Amino acid sequence: MSIEEAAPGKARFHHIIPGLIAEIEALTEALRGWAERHGIPPRTANSIVLMLDELLTNVVIHGYGDDASGEIEVTVLTIENCVEVIIRDSAHAFDPFAIAEPDTTLDVDERDIGGLGVHFVRKMADSFVYRRDGDINEVRFCKRIPS
Repeated sequence: MSIEEAAPGKARFHHIIPGLIAEIEALTEALRGWAERHGIPPRTANSIVLMLDELLTNVVIHGYGDDASGEIEVTVLTIENCVEVIIRDSAHAFDPFAIAEPDTTLDVDERDIGGLGVHFVRKMADSFVYRRDGDINEVRFCKRIPS
């Protein structure tokens, strides 16, 4: 499902996809097209797509696992000089921002597996937050649009 709306000074992208890895690429390609049509700079759009891809992959692999019935709702809004991304799913409760940051000073062979994707999102996003609303996980992040 896809909805695209535009209001003065605002644009909205909304998709609901099955919680499957195979669905992520089509969603991110649709988002790239939306961003281009709404004048979002390619560098900003690329950053958003990379962060979104990481977070959606985590929902599918770690949240839904073998449950092919799960869905993921993605809403992207332009708000003043920011692009806000909202990801909602009904997978197991998990706050990706509560995990400890990986020690990137360690040699690759000495590091724990995992956590680098969320670390990457923390570094690229201008703001991010997680909340659990009943059975729904909600992750929000914002990326500023350069002036």
